[in-house]
Amino acid sequence: MTDLAGQLDIRLQRSGDGLRVAIGSTRPVTAARIFAGRPVVDVARLLPGLFSICATAQASACAAACERSLGVAPSAGARARRALLLRAETVKEHLWRLLLDWPKALDLAPGTTAMAEVMRAQLALRAALGAAGDPFLPGAALPAPSATETGEAAALHAAARQRVFAMAPADWLAETGTPAGLAAWAETAGTPAAALVRTLLDEDLAALGRNAVRPLPDAALPELAAALAGPDADAFVAEPAWKRLPRETTPFARKREAPLIAALAAEHGNGLLPRLTALLVELAEQLVALASTATAGPEPAAVVEPDAPPGTGTGSAPAARGLLVHRVVLDGERVASYRILAPTEWNFHPAGVVAAGLAGLGSAATERAARLYITAVDPCVGYRLSVS
Repeated sequence: MTDLAGQLDIRLQRSGDGLRVAIGSTRPVTAARIFAGRPVVDVARLLPGLFSICATAQASACAAACERSLGVAPSAGARARRALLLRAETVKEHLWRLLLDWPKALDLAPGTTAMAEVMRAQLALRAALGAAGDPFLPGAALPAPSATETGEAAALHAAARQRVFAMAPADWLAETGTPAGLAAWAETAGTPAAALVRTLLDEDLAALGRNAVRPLPDAALPELAAALAGPDADAFVAEPAWKRLPRETTPFARKREAPLIAALAAEHGNGLLPRLTALLVELAEQLVALASTATAGPEPAAVVEPDAPPGTGTGSAPAARGLLVHRVVLDGERVASYRILAPTEWNFHPAGVVAAGLAGLGSAATERAARLYITAVDPCVGYRLSVS
């Protein structure tokens, strides 16, 4: 099935009054309309194949929204399988950035072989956890995952230990709890991720892209659900705002209160080093949780809407790149309307965190610097960049 991703067009133009940034998009943000009239169970089966970027997060948000609209709930075992698969997808996506995209941005050799191993392990884990039935079907009733079913998580852990942290993820979290600890690790570890941190520190790039755009707060979810139900929902999905301002939803936004990230942000704001480190922290935490098959922490969730009419449901999931929100309205057991609000539309809003970060580059706006910053925020789709 065709993937509906689209592309971003990012243009930087120097002028007498600074750097002008224009962000255009061909992303089909209303593509979920194709589900209108389909049985809700069919939508839950089809949606991950159609929206295949972060397909597990898409399936998670869809399941939560559909369950809310139908008034059903999954078993504890199905919830655990969803959480583990979502963690594995986040690990895979973060490793993709760290092994392939970040090294490329700094002219380092990408870890293609290691990434191929990660992909195989993630696919094998997905197959194992789905063998007893699809955990993302609304109201799925499945047993708790066994140690045998989650065995492939060990390969994800090993890849990150060898290629990213140069130690067990839990040990990395313990040793890099302060900026000084992070810098010491960057000097001694021989991985591309350590080289990235070292480069940002040595080349005074730690604060590159720093700007004043604030994170989207967790408390915004009910208001987002209301906006997705309103008469201007299509325009909101294309250029979302909260309290009339664009917001950021990224791993940095999720981890900004972690002690290490908060300390880095106090000095470098939401610049490159806090962003990269947030990715590393979240990767390590997800791997620790995967190793113990724990389900605590951010998970797919239905949004409680006290005034929502029957047959309406909103679900959210912490996708690798930010908050993903789905809203469904049913007519009986068929979908009357379906909307998806993706993190790309927040982060690459024409006046959002990427636009503000790039505009702040000023005279430092080289193509390399711009690509570093775009990679740090992560568009999740292809983009064209021009600097003139």
